[in-house]
Formats: sequence, structure tokens, C-alpha cells
Amino acid sequence: MYEFDYTIEYVDIDKNNKLSNYGFFKILQEAGCKHADKAGFGLTDTSRTRLAWIVLDWKLEVFSRPAWNSNIHIKTWISNVDSACCFRDFEIYDSSQNIVAKATSRWCLLNIDKKHIAKITEEIKNSFAPLQSPLFTDKIEKLQDAEIYKSVCPYTILRRDIDTNNHVNNLNYIILAEQALPDDIYNNYSFSKVEVMYKKQCILGDKVLLCYNQESSNKYTVAIRSEDNKILHSIIRFSI
Repeated sequence: MYEFDYTIEYVDIDKNNKLSNYGFFKILQEAGCKHADKAGFGLTDTSRTRLAWIVLDWKLEVFSRPAWNSNIHIKTWISNVDSACCFRDFEIYDSSQNIVAKATSRWCLLNIDKKHIAKITEEIKNSFAPLQSPLFTDKIEKLQDAEIYKSVCPYTILRRDIDTNNHVNNLNYIILAEQALPDDIYNNYSFSKVEVMYKKQCILGDKVLLCYNQESSNKYTVAIRSEDNKILHSIIRFSI
């Protein structure tokens, strides 16, 4: 298990001065990066390993939202791993040791030279041992795309969207999805649960469609698709 403390910054908060969903995901991403780096298979090791971690799915549940400048404590660990991917879980606690959020995620390794998925070797598995128990009893759900959308917004991938792997950073998909939500939904709900499924990377200059749909009375989804509607890049579900 990897643990660290963090003070919530201005960039992490919403209009109510509370930790936003983007802020939560930013902290989770940083926790995963820090743990991988400590294990010897992180960002600073890429020049040696020629490997980079790619997130495939997120599942976040929020119980309360700490305010700006408050201190939180983050824990992360690998709950399951095989040769293809690993599951990474997270817990976030406030300064009174109350749990404020939990999350799970699924990751794979990319060979940055050959541009294909790499096997997770025994050496890599052992570097994260021992494995801890999973937080969620149910598996990460495969999100379903809608056949008809309530609205569609075009967007062109910009330089600001690109990360160290030369594709759109996983956090930016959440920003794009929030842009596609109607004002009355975005302004009135903070969403206690967010799920993200990544299917195909977006790169600089890609023209995409942000496709919004109301899945049920308390669930809203945004599919990010190619301009010709042939490629599904990602689906994000927001639940009240």
C-alpha cells in the first residue's frame, strides 16, 4: 500500500469551494503515479523500461467533499493483477480520519516503442506486493452507449489536452464530458458517483463529438465519439 497526505488546492475545488470530481480524479491519478514510481515502474523509469501505465476504467464514489485548503490522506494499492491488467483501489480520508471517497480503476501497460499493450511480468507484479483486498464487491461495469443522444457538441483536441503519452490525458475526458452536460444538470448536481470507460485514445487534432444522454432519472452519460461517429473513444457516466 502507498499512502500520502495532500492539501486541497484552488485548482481542485468547485464553485462551492469543495473538492470537485475533477479534483478527486486528479488526486487519484497522482496517487497511482507516485505508487508506480516507488515500485520502480513509474514515470521516471520509462526511459529504462520503455513502458507506460494506461488507465482503462475508473469508478469513483464520493461520500463527502472536503473544502479548500483542508488536509486529506490518500491510500492506494493493487487489489488484483494478471498478465494483461491490474486493478488499483483507493481510499481518501479527511483530517478526522473519516472516509470521504473510495475508487477503483483498471490499468494496463503500453510499450511506448511498439505502441501496443505489454505483458505485466512477474517482476512487475512482485514490485507491488503484497496485494490488498478489493474495495468493491461488484466488478467495474461495462458502460453502454446510447442509440440516440439528446445533444451533440463538436470538439477538436488541443495541445492542452495531451499528456506525456502523447494522447488525451484521462482527466481531460472528464472535463469534456462535463462540458457536454446541460446547464441545469451541471449546475444543480455534484454527482456522488462517476464511472469512466476508455475505449480508444484521442490524439492532437482529432475532431470528436461529445454526445449527451440521460440514462435514467439519476444517471447521465456522455459518449466521446469520432466526428464520423464510427469510433467510440470513451463513455462517462455521472450518477446523483
